[in-house]
Amino acid sequence: MTLARTNPEYSGSLPIAALLAFAAILIDQLAAPVLHTTAPVWAVLALLLLTWRRGSNSQDSPIPQGNLFPSRWRLLAFSALHLTLILAAGALAGASPSASSGALQNLTGSPGNPSWLLATIKLFVLLPALALFPARAWRSFAAVYRAEFLAALVVLLTFFPARVMDTLWPWYGQVLGRFVYLLAWPLAPALGYVKALFPTITGPDLDVTILLGCSGFNGVELFDYLFGFVVICDWNRLRKDRALIAYFAGIAAMLLGNALRITTMVVLGNRGFADQILRFHISAGWLFFSATFLIYLSLVYRWMLAGRSPAPMPQPVHATD
Repeated sequence: MTLARTNPEYSGSLPIAALLAFAAILIDQLAAPVLHTTAPVWAVLALLLLTWRRGSNSQDSPIPQGNLFPSRWRLLAFSALHLTLILAAGALAGASPSASSGALQNLTGSPGNPSWLLATIKLFVLLPALALFPARAWRSFAAVYRAEFLAALVVLLTFFPARVMDTLWPWYGQVLGRFVYLLAWPLAPALGYVKALFPTITGPDLDVTILLGCSGFNGVELFDYLFGFVVICDWNRLRKDRALIAYFAGIAAMLLGNALRITTMVVLGNRGFADQILRFHISAGWLFFSATFLIYLSLVYRWMLAGRSPAPMPQPVHATD
């Protein structure tokens, strides 16, 4: 990859586009609360921070100096597109019986209900940024900042997906409940399993009902925050492919750790520690997830870092008369 083939004069301008898009999305959500959603905000913020971190280390990642600011007409087009989104969202919200002043809930997706259009518009807030620069500039951005764009896409699709988690719960809740029951059954006496939307593992001393708050999704959100902070701090030192693998493996580790946490509650609660479990199980959850993250990070951190080239061997000095 060579910068000369990808219009390097634009390469330093992506942080400007990300900053403008970030500010505009926040204004959209303030002006039209029905557009409120966290995914685009976090994705654009991640792109902004990662491009800033990359540009701050010119030795490891040389980016041409000098930024190209969008022209006045492109800024006007960018503003007009966002204004159009605000007006369209307001019109659809007034036509949708399920719309509210906050985030939309329980979208039906039916053709007769405009709620599905509102959900789509929430992602359309990313599109006006394309008007800030010509197509050749965006091709340059895609070539130079490929890793940063991929990271922003991962954030857009996976960070804090509460609605997706709510949708998956009827299936995932049964998998989690059965898995916990199978782990705890040999370790505690007379356990039973009650299949329901919120499954319950019954025991002689303590019945444990797995609610949505016990699903481990809170641990995944904590992992997103902490892992994202580590990635931003060490972006210029990371092997990007390994960091991506470590991210998805970390989510799996948090979910597995949560299953082990609930199993421990079931076993100890039916082995004479029911009072202690009832008293501390909520506060202990955050401590458990934090400890799980630290243990996981200690195992993968060095592996994620880019290997450094070995220092050259010193050449012998030959003295001559």
